[in-house]
Amino acid sequence: MLLPYFLFAALVGTSVAAPENEYDYVIIGSGPGGGSLAANLAREGHSVFLLEAGGDASDDIYQRLPALQGAASEQSPHSWQFFVKHYANETQGRRDLKYTYLLKNGSYHIGPDPPSDAEPLGLYYPRGATLGGSSQVNAMNFAWAPDNEWDHIANLTGDNSWGHQDMRELLIELENCTYVPAGTPGHGFDGYIQTSHSTDLLQPISSPNTYEYVREIFRRSGDIVPESMEQMAELFERDINRIDSDRYEKPFLFALPNAISASTRGRSSIADYINDVIDAGYPLTLSLHSLATKILTENGEDGKPKAVGVEYMMGEALYSADDRYNTNSTGETRTVCARKEVIVAGGTFNTPQILKLSGLGPRDELEQLGIPVVADIPAVGNYMMDNYEAAVQIRADQPWMNTTASPSPCTGTFDDSDPCFVEWETNATGPYTVMFGTFFSTFRTSASWDADSDLFLLSLAGFATTGFYPGYSHTLPAPNHWTTSIVKMQMENPAGTVTLQSKDPRQAPAINFNYFTHRAKEDLQALVEGSELLLNSLDAVGINYTRIEPDPKIPMEQGIMDQSFSHHATSTCRMGPAGHKDYCVDSKFRVNGVNNLRVVDASVFPRSPGAMPNGPTFTISKKAFYAIIEDA
Repeated sequence: MLLPYFLFAALVGTSVAAPENEYDYVIIGSGPGGGSLAANLAREGHSVFLLEAGGDASDDIYQRLPALQGAASEQSPHSWQFFVKHYANETQGRRDLKYTYLLKNGSYHIGPDPPSDAEPLGLYYPRGATLGGSSQVNAMNFAWAPDNEWDHIANLTGDNSWGHQDMRELLIELENCTYVPAGTPGHGFDGYIQTSHSTDLLQPISSPNTYEYVREIFRRSGDIVPESMEQMAELFERDINRIDSDRYEKPFLFALPNAISASTRGRSSIADYINDVIDAGYPLTLSLHSLATKILTENGEDGKPKAVGVEYMMGEALYSADDRYNTNSTGETRTVCARKEVIVAGGTFNTPQILKLSGLGPRDELEQLGIPVVADIPAVGNYMMDNYEAAVQIRADQPWMNTTASPSPCTGTFDDSDPCFVEWETNATGPYTVMFGTFFSTFRTSASWDADSDLFLLSLAGFATTGFYPGYSHTLPAPNHWTTSIVKMQMENPAGTVTLQSKDPRQAPAINFNYFTHRAKEDLQALVEGSELLLNSLDAVGINYTRIEPDPKIPMEQGIMDQSFSHHATSTCRMGPAGHKDYCVDSKFRVNGVNNLRVVDASVFPRSPGAMPNGPTFTISKKAFYAIIEDA
């Protein structure tokens, strides 16, 4: 029996609900996968209990203002601070200038020559720990996957509904696109995620040096060569997410769509959508500060285990990746029951952790830790992938920005004393509405495995940070620097692992991406060709510069291996043929060997979905919604 809608709404933030504490669906994780799914199931009238380990900071300026995205990713209560390994070989791993060590006084040492007593941590990899998950702290980039990536899932699983045409229909349902005319085929205009372009595409290319350099990249990549700054800005209006099947085949430069509201110029937030659904009275109960510790199972009639609920701990900062974590803090253990299904959406790191803690994972690993094996699923926590990002950073002899422009009125205090903040908050105008990025581009190298581009370039003048390390978001502008991140698409290095370090659900797992284990030659060749495109374009323009990355003193391939980074982890519970031991879930997100249990987050992608998993993860959440409704 369901409670009246208004009673469900009143229970937000608690775990007390129906008299028997039962719901149709219990969902772990409120990010693009789980949060979207919870809201959509509730709108269909199903009672849903949504567990979120963090709190709701969606009204906080760090999550609302796009310019503060980096700061949000680095601090509580917005994010968890993971440290990961890139290589099994520690000597190679520590060649990275971003490699981080913990000092005795609690501060960090970053880079080579740490003190002898410093504790090696690895590479910084923050993840969202808040209502809305990582979509509340990411850069809001909204590039939809190449059609071939969806067709790959259809071919792999034998489920044609994963083909790109059907998946495009789901994108149309969830999107509210504001950067193309209403009615443009392939886009949606009344969904819950709004997409837009930056408010000023001319300003980033307004200096002669910048214009000439970008124009040369247009020419060398095979794109249209603009004849003026104004024409270049018009060309940036082109849509990487357009419906054309060849959109990744033709090299072109563009402005990247972002999940930003065109009316408020703030983050288009899945957290807002969740709260709106609750406020409207639908049967969605949100339990904040609730760390899932175990999926509860019982023996099913068919001999398979059946998920029946979730055990969780109530309390703030209970997880070791939280910078407020205190081993002496304890939470209150509670349980919630699912009448129909349990759905795990903890993300690529935490989904395999909760599955393994529940006895669902590789037998050997579970037995070594003394965890009773409920179902031997070898794929859980294995086959992790990510996009490599290789940076090309140079320092020119003169500034890239227009030095004749008036000094910026922005103080960077982001309060009432900051005129730019006041303008943004009052009128949704001003400098804080301009998203970072001088240009974005796709590029096809000789290593591409089909007709599509295999590189995705994100380029920014006046910026000197490459990758992630503690404090990266506080880097000051560097007018003479230019940094381009070359994102490797067409990834097929399924060597990453997420491994339990303890039976304690509060302890973060060990994470190792095992870079360049498979297809190293092809991936390095592609990244070298992308780097050469940028450097040769600079040489042709004749601007004097010093190359910083890749390190010019060593072979380029080695320099790329040393400094590459990533932040789009997927595939630790990857989708494939139903029941196949090398895969974790089937095409309907059902966990192999377990009834009434699904996984709905980026961990199910068989491989990295293009360059950006944000939009694709929202899309597969819609896919899961229909699969669940069909089964129900």
